[in-house]
Amino acid sequence: MSRCFCRSFILTVSLLKMKLLLKLILVVVGILLTVNSLTLNQAARDHAFTVSPAAGAPPSTEALFKQKCSKCHGADGSGDTSMGRIFNAQDFTDSGWWAKHSNPAELVRAITRGKKNMPAFGKKLTKAQISSLASYVQRFKQ
Repeated sequence: MSRCFCRSFILTVSLLKMKLLLKLILVVVGILLTVNSLTLNQAARDHAFTVSPAAGAPPSTEALFKQKCSKCHGADGSGDTSMGRIFNAQDFTDSGWWAKHSNPAELVRAITRGKKNMPAFGKKLTKAQISSLASYVQRFKQ
């Protein structure tokens, strides 16, 4: 009688562990699907913002901002995007932030080398493009 009880108890515990493991797997799959969905939505938005300039002509600064920066900083510079919230992107419309970061060289340095969660663009963009982006973000000052 006790052997039957023990086997039944062990089987019950094993089933509970399996159920818990299954729930954990389902939660992880759900998270991965959500992240994938956000990434696909962002990629679709990136594609919509990509402007194909005339053959050989460099993209405008506005098109460059939309292509490289708006994923996190938003088209309006507020940083209120899904990626911006994840990576805590700077809000370029915040006058308090501009009071502390008004030096254009600081902006060029941040774009070139990256800063905190922001990637470096020094090897991806020309110095002229980086300078024009630094000037462009100043339009968000309020």
